[in-house]
Amino acid sequence: MVARFDQFELLDRTGEVVNLTIGEFRLLNVFLQNPKHVLSRDHLMDLLNGTDWSPLDRTIDNQIARLRRKIERKPNAPMLIRAVRGIGYIFTADVETS
Repeated sequence: MVARFDQFELLDRTGEVVNLTIGEFRLLNVFLQNPKHVLSRDHLMDLLNGTDWSPLDRTIDNQIARLRRKIERKPNAPMLIRAVRGIGYIFTADVETS
């Protein structure tokens, strides 16, 4: 997959555009900037929304589920965005920038 940040586009392996909401694109961007690092839900929410959220808010889990449906080969068995029990999430892919 290729992310084109200046155009808010994500291209799949065949070059087709994957439609992402702004929130999904921002979440993917956070993961791409922090590959192979476990990010807590709190940290993700801070990076995405600043102080405009509640610690009991499950929005991040819903956004991750929607993003997984769009980028994972098998969303029910995710390999790119993995949950780390009791902590948060990790983006497992190698990231190259050009």
